[in-house]
Amino acid sequence: MYIIPLKVGQEDNNDVQEKVHQMLSNETAKITLEESLGKRKLAYPINHVRHGTYVVTEFDIEPDKLSKIQSWLRLSADILRSQLITKKLKTPEQIAREQALQEKLMKKQIKANEDQKAEAAAKAGTEPVPTTMASAELADLDKKLEEILEQEIVK
Repeated sequence: MYIIPLKVGQEDNNDVQEKVHQMLSNETAKITLEESLGKRKLAYPINHVRHGTYVVTEFDIEPDKLSKIQSWLRLSADILRSQLITKKLKTPEQIAREQALQEKLMKKQIKANEDQKAEAAAKAGTEPVPTTMASAELADLDKKLEEILEQEIVK
């Protein structure tokens, strides 16, 4: 991610982005995503600049070339601030394990919600209503309500 100061101008923003692309391609980086987050106010002024254009660029590169890219971004006069974040690539096994864990957590959460409903119903002195039956009853109630409203309008 890097910030281009608004002093640069719109056409120059594209030129700065092109310079960054050129520098990354010179270092054999493969750009996977580039997203301009638009003009935003900075949290605090940097070199008397209060607004900038935020640009997020994701790329794949060898780890030993990151220091050269970081120093180039830091020394570039057209870039106000930059931050490089390394992402860990996940194997298909890790992705499958995470999805299984998420599904397990969802099931636990659904069960906990049903248990809470049952406890609340027990405290109120009524029997818990199964969720499938509740949706059917709501549909019946909606039909009855429409019939009553139609009867009142006709009278």
